[in-house]
Amino acid sequence: MFKWDRLTVLLWGVLVLIVGVGLVAKAVIGAQLKDEVLAKFPDNGAPRMNITLNGVTLEEINRGSKEIKYEGNKVELYEGEDILGFDNVRVKGRGNGTWVQKKKPYQIRFSEKVDLFGLGRARKWVLLANVMDATNLRTKAAFYLEDLLGMKYKFEGRFVELYIDEEYEGLYYLTHAVEIGKSVVDLRDPMGVLVELDNLYYWGEDYRESGNGDYLVLKDAVDEGNGEAAMREFMSKYDEFERAVVERNYERVGELVDVESFAQYYLLSEFSVNPDAYWTSFYMYKDGVEDKIHAGPGWDFDLAFANGWWGNWMGEEFYSPERTMIRKGELLTQEEYEEMNLGGETDWYAWSQGLSRIMFDMMEMPEFRGEVRRQYEMKMSNKVDELGGKILEWTEEIEGLTWRDAEKWQKGDYREDAKKMAEWIKKRSEFFEKEYGVYKADI
Repeated sequence: MFKWDRLTVLLWGVLVLIVGVGLVAKAVIGAQLKDEVLAKFPDNGAPRMNITLNGVTLEEINRGSKEIKYEGNKVELYEGEDILGFDNVRVKGRGNGTWVQKKKPYQIRFSEKVDLFGLGRARKWVLLANVMDATNLRTKAAFYLEDLLGMKYKFEGRFVELYIDEEYEGLYYLTHAVEIGKSVVDLRDPMGVLVELDNLYYWGEDYRESGNGDYLVLKDAVDEGNGEAAMREFMSKYDEFERAVVERNYERVGELVDVESFAQYYLLSEFSVNPDAYWTSFYMYKDGVEDKIHAGPGWDFDLAFANGWWGNWMGEEFYSPERTMIRKGELLTQEEYEEMNLGGETDWYAWSQGLSRIMFDMMEMPEFRGEVRRQYEMKMSNKVDELGGKILEWTEEIEGLTWRDAEKWQKGDYREDAKKMAEWIKKRSEFFEKEYGVYKADI
């Protein structure tokens, strides 16, 4: 039997003392570090992200081109007692109209795929500034609709308070970039391609012009080496699609595109009254030669849901809850939409290439209008009106965060804007229920 002598007892006692002191010291140091973190990045109910820039200032980034990539930065994420740190992070600007605003959006790229807040693994992430949206909720609301519609590839996000070099920069919405990836647009075929219809900002990008005058930009390819070939194949099918729509050949349209996804995109765009929907940020994808063209994912919603940021620039009728952007007869046609008073001859919409005809021409086909009604009846009927209540719930959840952001950027009365948005959604729901609520073939 083992016997304890005095020396052994003494040694064990010293060891226990050392371990105990170490644990106490670790706890004290941990508490001090936590206090230091909270002092720098107070917990207001959302994760905090701090980007430590490498050899560049935020002012230099904001003054420069959004295309400049800044390497070697550090990112730290703080949530509760958890701290995540990443080195060698690339930072750049992003956006088109939003990049010229006072509060800038950014893209960050990690050296390897990471899963942030359970949103799925990816290298590229974007920080949406929502500078034009006093509520900060329009993008989140649109993502809710994408999920309600059952769109195959849809987005989720998480609010974070952003610090750059330990300076508070406001409330941002962290989400994936629009790209090919398992957690985003999961294409696998070597000829898979992600394309953006962009009739506003196509210049300076890798674009092609369709037979009807749309500009389509190659955004991503499964195999970069096949990118050119995949884009040519996509354009060949897209031109066929345009011709079939003009000829009202719905059978051929169904062979070329996933009409269900186009109907869902229509409902997403029209319910939210997204003014960008038929001009830019209209994404489509095709997973190889044998696949059809699919519409989605939806993107760019900061001006949607009757956003008053533009004032009356778009005209009160444009954001009416009882009008759609694409309809015949008493409602808007493409010609009426293009001829609206958008600020005069020098207005950027007026000298842009204008709207794509594709969705307008699709809605000329009774079979497609029937698919729109079918999708509404299955996915949205008696459900979408809940979104108004969720807007008010979300407003309460992020009130302190939004107030702090609004104070920094003078973004307006987010409470009043959220209330108006919720009321508008209620009226919009009632209109859509009357317009699409009872499915029947529209022939």
